[in-house]
Amino acid sequence: MRFFTNISHEFRTPLTLIIDPLEQLMQNFKDDKNARNTLSIINRNAQRLLHLINQLLYFRRIENGKLKLSVSKGNLFQYLGGIFESFQELAEHQQIDYQFLAEEQNVETWFDTEKIENILYNLLSNAFKNTPVSGSIIMSVNFVQSEIENYIPAPFVSICIKDSGSGIAKEHLPHIFDRFYKVGQTNSENSFSSSGIGLALTYEIVQALHGEIRVESEPEKGSSFTVCIPYTNDRFGTDEISQTAALTDINIEDRVNVLKEQLIIKESGYETEDEMPDDNSKPILLIVEDNFDLRSFLMQTLRSGYRVLGAENGRIGFEIACKEIPDIIISDIMMPVMDGIEMCKLIKLDVSTSHIPVVLLTAKGSSYDQKIGYDVGADSYLTKPFSINVLKSRLKNILNARKKYSLSESSGFKQKRELLNESIGELDKKFLKNLTDAIEENLEDEELNISYIAAQLNMSHSTLYRKIKALTNLTANEYIRKVRINFAEQLLLTGQYNISEIMYRIGINSSSYFRQCFKEEFGMIPSEYLQKLKEN
Repeated sequence: MRFFTNISHEFRTPLTLIIDPLEQLMQNFKDDKNARNTLSIINRNAQRLLHLINQLLYFRRIENGKLKLSVSKGNLFQYLGGIFESFQELAEHQQIDYQFLAEEQNVETWFDTEKIENILYNLLSNAFKNTPVSGSIIMSVNFVQSEIENYIPAPFVSICIKDSGSGIAKEHLPHIFDRFYKVGQTNSENSFSSSGIGLALTYEIVQALHGEIRVESEPEKGSSFTVCIPYTNDRFGTDEISQTAALTDINIEDRVNVLKEQLIIKESGYETEDEMPDDNSKPILLIVEDNFDLRSFLMQTLRSGYRVLGAENGRIGFEIACKEIPDIIISDIMMPVMDGIEMCKLIKLDVSTSHIPVVLLTAKGSSYDQKIGYDVGADSYLTKPFSINVLKSRLKNILNARKKYSLSESSGFKQKRELLNESIGELDKKFLKNLTDAIEENLEDEELNISYIAAQLNMSHSTLYRKIKALTNLTANEYIRKVRINFAEQLLLTGQYNISEIMYRIGINSSSYFRQCFKEEFGMIPSEYLQKLKEN
């Protein structure tokens, strides 16, 4: 811890040299939306890193007994109200019912402004992170004058932050203030989660102030954190009291602004097809990542080569995959609601999506973790942090590998289909067989079309069309035509049928069209093909 603390001090200088120039660059590029978005991502994460480093340094001071109190006389009621108001704009934007419930007391109050500020920032920021739009957050303040059983001795101030967020499961509550303890409820979109530092630090600061903190919570019903802190000077040691008046300037504006940016730009759902470029020559890429900044950066960076969709968890990602049938998917593994492993498994078990390549992103790079991903059908792995150029190359190589087995070339349909079968999963092999069988069983029907085949395979027209295109690089009608013409070749080789009979058997009634299709596939018209066979 001491070594890391020393390193953390060293981090602050380069971070300052990142953040300060960034603010200048953001002013210079305020009219360039793409550049400003990228700079905002850098700034938010640099600020977050600085905040984490400051918290770690706080821990070290506590461990060494060097977290000194500086308790001064001031108006605690007004100071708490000022901190509350710092989050007012954020609450309005999130349409949160945000209330401050308190009655000002005519009492003399002594408090440490810096410690109170840190406690309330951590509790309020957690409340906002875990409360959905149109939810409620209530901050109530009560100056307790008489003794209450099981509480610290009176007088004390009771500060309660109550939200209507996702709540915390009962089994996690005893550990909620443990260092680096994380809580995640995979069945909730608004699951409570943290770095494992903020609440532990809050607990330590409350203890240093001779107070206590309690939590009550229930999943899907919200959480209530109550902090009780003495406010009279006789409850603090002489070395903890400063005779200067309490400084009431509130210094959390930058942190609240970063939090506001994170919450404002975090939107559920995904970009719809209407918002994607109309260039159908570009493959569709779905990015499933719960970290907004990383998802936003990947979408912005890869948009030049792909039509990009984004999702914030595996459940939404799977829904998009079923609806849009993307050409390739990038997914994080650790996500709320549904993780990347479960999503990949569902994709590979659904015939509509089983052909879609999935690249998993993970902070866990062990062979065991990779085996889990490959066991559910993942096509590739990238370990964080990764190079964006490596990711681009990986995506390109996977898509090019699929094209290697394309059936769109004018010859070798049967051989290429056999090679394709060797390269795909069992579900896709079964799909291609069922597709070909459905076509061959109805070849005599010249009106045979994709709608009929889709009904036979119990798939939607658009899903079937995209799956055929993804697997074979052929349109559905091109695939039907190739099956017709290759079946015609088989009949021709038997020597039992003339051209007219073969045309009838494969559902083509125009001899000129039949000759044209046959020549496109085999490089010669049927009569030339027969003559060549006789010569050989």
